[in-house]
Amino acid sequence: MKPHRAKFKLAFLFLLLCLCSCKVNRDFYWGYVYYDQKPLTDVTVKTNSDNVVDSVQTDAIGFFKLAKQPHSAQPLIFKKEGFITDTIPSIWYQHGEKVMYTFLNQQPDTVLLRK
Repeated sequence: MKPHRAKFKLAFLFLLLCLCSCKVNRDFYWGYVYYDQKPLTDVTVKTNSDNVVDSVQTDAIGFFKLAKQPHSAQPLIFKKEGFITDTIPSIWYQHGEKVMYTFLNQQPDTVLLRK
């Protein structure tokens, strides 16, 4: 094998490895729900995709973990009596260029509900 081909293949494999290792592929959404700097309990967190409704309730520290459908990322709906229902996208674009993720990251995200 010629030396330049071997270097090209090695560089290609290195690039492929780097790209694959950067992607976080979560099979769940997770995060916290707060109001006035305090955790909210019993907030319903759900997705509604293709007539499949999955939901969970936040616990005593406002934490939730909700199963995600494979090959799909849906907006999350946060609902609690006495509060404004909020819908937050799990994938969004910043300035049309950079893809950002919410509730699918290495660290859990936090949402603040309003009355």
